[in-house]
Amino acid sequence: MRAVVFTDRELDLEGLGIGEVYLIFAKGVKGGITVSEISESVGLAQSKMPLLRRAEEIIEKLEKKYDVLGMSVVFKDYEDEIESVLEAYKPDILVAGRYMPITRKMLEHECAMLFHRERFGLERVLYVHCPGGNLERARNWIKIGKEITVLGIVEPMLPPETYAKKMKECQEMIQKEIEHISKDLAVKKIVTVGGVVEEVKKFAAKLDPSVLILSRNIGVEKVREILEKTEKSVLVV
Repeated sequence: MRAVVFTDRELDLEGLGIGEVYLIFAKGVKGGITVSEISESVGLAQSKMPLLRRAEEIIEKLEKKYDVLGMSVVFKDYEDEIESVLEAYKPDILVAGRYMPITRKMLEHECAMLFHRERFGLERVLYVHCPGGNLERARNWIKIGKEITVLGIVEPMLPPETYAKKMKECQEMIQKEIEHISKDLAVKKIVTVGGVVEEVKKFAAKLDPSVLILSRNIGVEKVREILEKTEKSVLVV
């Protein structure tokens, strides 16, 4: 499996089945400078040398475990670099080890997106489904986990006059998808509720999963909000 890793620190990638890695070493804030611009000023270059050495150290450690495809070092315009690398390398997974901006264009790529927090493990999963999500991609990732604590949280966004009928149709669709995706998996609990962000926050606190898996179909705004309200690792599929 191929991964793009966006980070400014070492990450434990064990258990993900990764074989190839492209590293984006990101440090700094908006208004910083890129590596290509550093050469224009010796003084600026010297100020960035410790960070470049840190990036080299991470690459050297990655090379001992993985086939390293390349590296970028960026101090601004993170979105542009991430989108460019995703387009060029078409990874199976994008791993974020630090704050990473999320754009709709990123969600259009087929790769999963893992927001790696202090710890990561797929032994206990809370999966948040949504109508129209990619069942096979979700199922493949869920199978890596040993236990699913919740499967099938959905927030219907419908006008009041169509809510009752559409809600019934939505629940029936979700139930069929859940039955398909949970076959042969250790599903502990299934729920169908509204209010994705607050429900995810509540279930995450109650069930203490090791990782949250979100369907990208809940939308970039919901993904951002859930990331802001949880300390768990989050995998978007």
